[in-house]
Amino acid sequence: MNTIGKRSEQILATIVSEYIATGEPVGSRTLSKKMDIGLSAASIRNIMSDLTDFGFILQPHISAGRVPTDLGYRFYVDKILEPIGLNQNEVTAIESWIAAAGMDIRDALKQSSWVLADLSKQAGVVSGSPATEQTFKTIDFIKVAKDRILVVLVSTTGFVQNKMIFDDDDISQYTLESLSRNLNDILKDLDLKQAKERIEQELSHEKAKFDDMLTKALGFGHIILSDDSTAREIFIEGSINIVEDPEFSQIEKIRAVLATFERKIQLLKLLDKTLAAQGIQIFIGSEHGINEMESCSLIAYPIKAEGAVLGSIGIIGPKRMNYQKIIPLVRTTAEVLTRLLKRIVEKDS
Repeated sequence: MNTIGKRSEQILATIVSEYIATGEPVGSRTLSKKMDIGLSAASIRNIMSDLTDFGFILQPHISAGRVPTDLGYRFYVDKILEPIGLNQNEVTAIESWIAAAGMDIRDALKQSSWVLADLSKQAGVVSGSPATEQTFKTIDFIKVAKDRILVVLVSTTGFVQNKMIFDDDDISQYTLESLSRNLNDILKDLDLKQAKERIEQELSHEKAKFDDMLTKALGFGHIILSDDSTAREIFIEGSINIVEDPEFSQIEKIRAVLATFERKIQLLKLLDKTLAAQGIQIFIGSEHGINEMESCSLIAYPIKAEGAVLGSIGIIGPKRMNYQKIIPLVRTTAEVLTRLLKRIVEKDS
């Protein structure tokens, strides 16, 4: 990334902050009024020309002022921005709202996405941990009808996954409990990805070929562990906030972003990039690689407790979001959520 002089930094900072505030291209006249750095309008225009050559700003059309590029936002966030910390009242409010979810990990994650959306007026997004970060705890088979069995999978971090399975063999609840005990012994201490692989190994053994009930139990387990819709969860609140932003006045942009939210798989892959990180992660525009969301940025933070990775938390909004406010909001909410999840994990261990 190019290095620039102090005055160029000041002008870039003013362009970015003004564009974030107004959504309108910023011209040299506006900069002259907003800044007191002893430069003539001509000198300001020369610096703006240099910033354009460096790729930090661009002119959307010939008669307009300048707007930041992805590179300009990146320089601003990394080199210029000084985030403003939340005050104690704001922190207390976040703690109270998240605590209202109770001692359930899933509820706490869902509540946190709502908190972020409400406070940022953008979209709050929280993902659960991937299968490789969740350790198998128990699997139970519950007979709910003659031909239906509810399979309940629980991980050690408290995630619960349910799957209704149809079966015509009319297996008794007593037999189902026996099958679940056998499967629990086989899968003990494995992560969920390993559990699926172990079931596949067991199904290929000769013993399973001659033990119909063992094959049945392994089959039930394989179904729920293979179901991508239950293996991962992602909570998105505040989608309407993005739709209402002036950045998305074009219906095609709105459809593309909402379609990405609906499919979720791309968002999960993006959030997973934050899991190994130690702090805040910021993806600006094209940096995240999701073409449908090229007008958006993501600010995210990994959620960890007692050595376990429990997911990621973040805010999605237009590239001209208020980074100064939103970065500390994501960080503080992540820290509050982490403290709650730590208590939940300790309680269940």
